[in-house]
Amino acid sequence: MPPISPPERFAGLLVERAQTWPFKGLIPPPPMSPWMASSLLQKAIRRGDVPRTQLAVSSLMATDPARFWRRLGVIAFEDIGLANLPLVGQVTIALRGKTYRRAFGGDARVAIGLATDLARSPKNRAADDLLCVLTDHPMIPALTQKLAAMSERQLLEVVAGCSNTTTTCVAADMFAVNCNLPLHKVATRLTDALGVGPSVAWLVVEGWTRTRTMLPLLVGLLTQENGLKQPNPDDPMPDEVDIAGLPSWALDMFTREGKASIRRLMAGNSDVARYVRGSFPYAGRTRLLGEAVFRVESGMLRHRTDGAMGQRLRSQMERECLGIDPGQADTLLKLMRDAIPELNACRTAIMEGQRND
Repeated sequence: MPPISPPERFAGLLVERAQTWPFKGLIPPPPMSPWMASSLLQKAIRRGDVPRTQLAVSSLMATDPARFWRRLGVIAFEDIGLANLPLVGQVTIALRGKTYRRAFGGDARVAIGLATDLARSPKNRAADDLLCVLTDHPMIPALTQKLAAMSERQLLEVVAGCSNTTTTCVAADMFAVNCNLPLHKVATRLTDALGVGPSVAWLVVEGWTRTRTMLPLLVGLLTQENGLKQPNPDDPMPDEVDIAGLPSWALDMFTREGKASIRRLMAGNSDVARYVRGSFPYAGRTRLLGEAVFRVESGMLRHRTDGAMGQRLRSQMERECLGIDPGQADTLLKLMRDAIPELNACRTAIMEGQRND
């Protein structure tokens, strides 16, 4: 008998899991935009908040199911990743389309079931932290310049043999950008260079093709680096309030209302607003405050599973990728954490203003 292929394996796991889902139908959601529902979905999954996860699923499946499936695939690699690769594989196989999902009970059943499983799963954000380092860390331009003259063959040799994770990722990114092959062939050449096993290689190729982000590649690379440890404490969760039927943490910088709330906070007299106005140029202040909100509220996890590599990447992301001195980053994050009640007041004012318009 031939060995079971990775897609057959993940499909088999999904069949078994789908038989256990207690599906009672979609939930009538409160009015919210697709952008708000997407934000609620991801943050609720991070927090292990099953009722709000299912509320967000119901909203997106009613208004923009294509957006839901795109977002779910990204969440699997961004927020679950190394902590539960079999579940990431089940989500990835479900991205093959509506007709494919019929075999597992149909769109609504699979959507609710998988999103609920993601919320209950152990979580790991090392791949997204690594992506942030590759995008925003001050060491990256010099490293990119160092590798710029290399051929595709030389870049693959770096991917295959370099012991430094960041250098490996920069080389992989440069190879992907410069290679003229179709995306799935680019991903295949990189997984061959990394030397990962068949299941991880399939996750990288299929996941990259479906999500169109580098996150699957970074998850694949980190399978060789990040030894996970148990237990990890839950991240500290700031106080939340209910605003127009939604939790305050759903209103972050990736929603229009959340961005307006951050601008309102920036214009006020809180300690964090005064610190930002007194320490940094006018241009970029709102973005900086929004990034701080992500680090102390939006990106928090329950059921975190991590290791030494992931902890180092998280520290780099939080302290070294804001475009400011790490000491200033520490001060900013402490002040922002203390200012969450004031931000929630701004969020409430913005949402109430919309209802009164």
